[in-house]
Amino acid sequence: MLLTLEDLRTKYEFSFPSSQEESYMALLGTAEEEVLALAEIEQGDIEEHFAGGDTGYVLTYTPVLEIKSVKVNGEEVQYRYEKRANYVALSSSSDSDVVISYSCGWAEGSVPETIKLAIAFTVQHLAKLQGGKLLGINSRNTEGGTETIEQLTPPLAVQKMLERFKRNKAL
Repeated sequence: MLLTLEDLRTKYEFSFPSSQEESYMALLGTAEEEVLALAEIEQGDIEEHFAGGDTGYVLTYTPVLEIKSVKVNGEEVQYRYEKRANYVALSSSSDSDVVISYSCGWAEGSVPETIKLAIAFTVQHLAKLQGGKLLGINSRNTEGGTETIEQLTPPLAVQKMLERFKRNKAL
């Protein structure tokens, strides 16, 4: 988990009794999953296979934490990794398949604050929907008129925050 219940309480000023911790843990797990999926962020080990014939390959998943190996015909080869473009450049091309093994995620303590805040906002939104029994209700009447209830998960504000993390924004 990128955030803990203690983070929600201390850093983001959530207030909930210990009797609701299990519920908030579930909301936290769902919020993290939704935020990472929306931002197209992977965590863990990846092994990508590319058809040969080129001298460079753009990795599919981000954020790249570490390139573990680059192999052609099962043999490790020299490479250069260009972080900004997520590009692995080989010294020469080969007609054989290229296998690139790498890990995704962030180093301990370096998760971007935007991601953490997006998760916290999503937990807050889910808790509001759950606590107010508002799931599936699009609007309700109030003393001042009609209130529209956002049902998007993550909420629209979080979606806007995460746009910069998406890899194929132009598509």
